[in-house]
Amino acid sequence: MKISVGLFLVFVPMVVVGRILPPSLKALVESSVMKPASIGVFVVPLEGEEAVMAWRADKALIPASTMKVITTATALQVLGPEFAFETKIYLKGDDLVVEGGGDPILGATSLTGDFAVWARALKEAGVTEIAGDIIADASFFEEQRTPNAWPWGDVGNYYGAGPSGLNYHMNSFELTFLPKSPMKPGFPADLFKVWPEPPGVKIINHMKWGQKGSGDQGYVYGGPGAKVMTLRGTVPMGIFKIRGAMPDPPLMCVTFLKDFLETDGIAVKGEARVGQVEVEGLVPVFVQKSPSLAKIVKGTNHRSVNLYADSIFKALTPSGSTDASVGKVNEHWEKQGVDLTGFVMHDGSGLSPRGTVTARQLAMILKKVRGDETGEVFVKSLPVAGRSGTLAGFGKGMGIEGKVRAKSGTMTRVKAYAGYFHGKSGREYAFAILVNNAAAPSKAVMARFLERIVLDL
Repeated sequence: MKISVGLFLVFVPMVVVGRILPPSLKALVESSVMKPASIGVFVVPLEGEEAVMAWRADKALIPASTMKVITTATALQVLGPEFAFETKIYLKGDDLVVEGGGDPILGATSLTGDFAVWARALKEAGVTEIAGDIIADASFFEEQRTPNAWPWGDVGNYYGAGPSGLNYHMNSFELTFLPKSPMKPGFPADLFKVWPEPPGVKIINHMKWGQKGSGDQGYVYGGPGAKVMTLRGTVPMGIFKIRGAMPDPPLMCVTFLKDFLETDGIAVKGEARVGQVEVEGLVPVFVQKSPSLAKIVKGTNHRSVNLYADSIFKALTPSGSTDASVGKVNEHWEKQGVDLTGFVMHDGSGLSPRGTVTARQLAMILKKVRGDETGEVFVKSLPVAGRSGTLAGFGKGMGIEGKVRAKSGTMTRVKAYAGYFHGKSGREYAFAILVNNAAAPSKAVMARFLERIVLDL
């Protein structure tokens, strides 16, 4: 039996007992901070067809990083948990070619750690000198790294570093501010160090010291291929670091590789440059494989890394393009019977504020994922409420601690959660909660709401 009242739909008998709204849902939608908000809720048991709770479940809302749920689940099913990205090193004539394969982990923790292995392979092949150039071939993905729908205020910052066919060092660089001038709010914040320095890029600093307690309000402006990047906003007084998006990751990779090889005893006569190279028929000197997709997916969902998600997203199709990957995701879930009316995807990370999904779509995809052979791998990739990843502080000390696995999503005026929980009855549920335009941060309100659902079911 179900009761439809106006714009909401709730199901009985599990939640509604002689009243229009269950207390948990009533507390959420009638919360003062939710007065201006658009809210979508859908909770469905993994065994059984009908939802036990739904509120505006078919309203298309901005999902923020819960979009990563769809991206990573799709990738595990399409590419397989053991899939690995490959970076290949070739010798072609006098040139050394680094052919990227979209690996988002390459150089992530060390600028030169991977190079030591490459240099050893070159020496074992008898190479003592590169008479030509070192060429970065990033054509594995399309040339456009950042989708049109990403905000200008994001694309110059580390979290807006779009995927390249040859990613390197998280496609980012670090800027350190050090007090030299008077440390007073509104005074210039002196830029002390840029590392690694983006090749051929001029940095203009307009950063200022912020008021006490204002936090990091510093932004880097400049898109892919930029030759000038501008720093604006405020940073906390004292030694402070922010990270920007590297304008040309492939060039950074081969520039640092050239320096490393020369230091390691392999002379390089030519230049470091970027270009597409035909390598068909050549045998690579070395092939570096990334960690398995299962491990990258766990890092993606636990730490909500946009670069990981968008690299996985573009790897879904041979063309490595956003348009092709969007088509692949839609096709994949429509074949499994998910109604995607209202679903709009611009990227794999959810950074675009123009992407939309419904609570029903998110929860139904999660339900189908749980029954797939990759389901267990996917579930383990999700943080645990109150204990790990981006949910380490969510529901800490509450009834949901350790009982909910979910992906969170946050951007300005957006808060969302999607995942799984076991109710007190022992049944397992998939759920999605999307909130747009709340009057204030809604994390605590949503934690209490989710706790009551878990305890009710």
